[in-house]
Amino acid sequence: MKAREAWLLRNGLAATLLALAWDTIPLRPLRVLVVLIHEIFHALASLLSGGGVLSIEVLSYSSGVTTVGGSPLLVYSAGYLGTALLGSVLLAAGPLARLKRFLYLGVGVLVLAGTLLAVRNPFGQAYGLAVGVLLAALFFREYRFSGWLADFLGVLCLVDVLHDLAVFSLFPSKNDASILSQSSGLPYGAVLAAWAALVLSMAAAALYVAWRNLHPRFQERKPEWEDFSFRRSAEISIQDEGAGARGRITLIVYLSLLAAAVLLAAWSARFVLFQPWTAREWAGAAAAGDAIYLFGGRDRAGENYAEVYRLQPRQLRIRRVASLPSPRFGMGVAGHGRRIYVLGGFDGRTVLDDILVLDTRTGGLTPVGRLPGPRAFGAAVTAGGELYYAGGWDGERQLDEVLRIRLPGDDDPSGPLEASLAGRLPSPREFAAAAFHHGRIYVLGGSDDRGGYLDEIVELDPAAASLSALRVGRLPSSRIRCAIFAAPEAIYLLGGWEGRKVDQVLAIQAGTEGFRARELPPLPRPLSDIAAVGLGGEVYLVGGTHERFQRQVGLLRWDSIGGTESLKLRNFLFW
Repeated sequence: MKAREAWLLRNGLAATLLALAWDTIPLRPLRVLVVLIHEIFHALASLLSGGGVLSIEVLSYSSGVTTVGGSPLLVYSAGYLGTALLGSVLLAAGPLARLKRFLYLGVGVLVLAGTLLAVRNPFGQAYGLAVGVLLAALFFREYRFSGWLADFLGVLCLVDVLHDLAVFSLFPSKNDASILSQSSGLPYGAVLAAWAALVLSMAAAALYVAWRNLHPRFQERKPEWEDFSFRRSAEISIQDEGAGARGRITLIVYLSLLAAAVLLAAWSARFVLFQPWTAREWAGAAAAGDAIYLFGGRDRAGENYAEVYRLQPRQLRIRRVASLPSPRFGMGVAGHGRRIYVLGGFDGRTVLDDILVLDTRTGGLTPVGRLPGPRAFGAAVTAGGELYYAGGWDGERQLDEVLRIRLPGDDDPSGPLEASLAGRLPSPREFAAAAFHHGRIYVLGGSDDRGGYLDEIVELDPAAASLSALRVGRLPSSRIRCAIFAAPEAIYLLGGWEGRKVDQVLAIQAGTEGFRARELPPLPRPLSDIAAVGLGGEVYLVGGTHERFQRQVGLLRWDSIGGTESLKLRNFLFW
């Protein structure tokens, strides 16, 4: 059989068998490789478009997910188009043995680098390292299957892409194309059609190039693998001991140079590639034990997050410990003992009504009840053994309700919780701040039902059966979206929004003759939509973006005399 017909029959049969058996268990190990390559292309596109890599997770049932920033058009298109491009190049290599040798090295290094820099789950790490080493080794050593393995990998990549695009067309679901459609406004069908056209064009070009290179005239001058491969040790004769030694030295030199390049790239990019993408606003935060817990949030590009992070400022460490049931921001967050409660929130379309509790001892995040209705952008605060939620927005209007939730002790079961109406504020409002100070609850600022900013300080008595304003004071100016922290000497109101972000810090004291607001040294830069958390006798401002490392959430250590220190969290490789 001629070379062209044999090549076409072999790869056509492989494509047919892969397509027919695609969803079977024996093919899962091969599909995992394609998923890993797919996610690595997502990560590369994010880095090239100014984004960052949070993590890649590759699971044994071939499902992979990566969280990145960057240009949505490039990032969401890169997974399938990058995989199809790699598959087309592998297939087009056809009889070019020398090119295949370097393709094995390139794909191996790509898989190894992606695994070391971004893969976080143990299975993905083990799989990526093993496959990357095996592929890179084919650069140095010839095996019987070396000639056709590149063709098979190319067919595997193309079948995966075409299979997924066909499924997405017949059964629309949440996928890369739908996410790109939502973020860019492009029609879902147009995205799929454009991707399919590009993939088919690449596949056709690969077939044309391979078919042309399989012409008999080219075969006569085709370099053989043995012309440049290392000889098997069994074939090395005594007379070739010098050549064998030189081959081993060459191998050691190659591997040493590769290791040095990887280490150099890792060291030079340690604050870029290894930094999780945690920059976000509108996140909730509370302290428990020796750590601050950060919940959800929203970034500047409008992407919502579901991650829960554990920050240890003294050790400069950040670690993801849980995930919310859905991405959200604007929820109420308050701590009580070793538990932290999350109330409601907004996912960009729906206002939520669930009550969640994070047990910081076990890391478990569980639903424990529901609010009387959906609400977000209210103020949550604990007073004694009770949790209060003041004001908020239900998706249609601002609210004046103050809800009360009785909380269990640390050693009691978290049980189902019920929220009851405890009282009302003087007027509906959202974006207010609340603090518990010397037996009273104070609700400061906010935005009313007409969109106006409030300058009120509302004092409530949590011991009363029905809450109502004991007295109302005034701030120096109206503001919303502030951070608040209660210390024994005063309530501190930090930053906020007055039509723009502000850097003002106020110390508010409640006396028998009324309220007194004193201005303190300003923040180092205007901030809003952040949280102020007390931990270990110090106050930390959490939220926004670190001024130097744009991927990291902002973390400032603050004191009332104007001292601030911006903290850079460690996150190197897997630690």
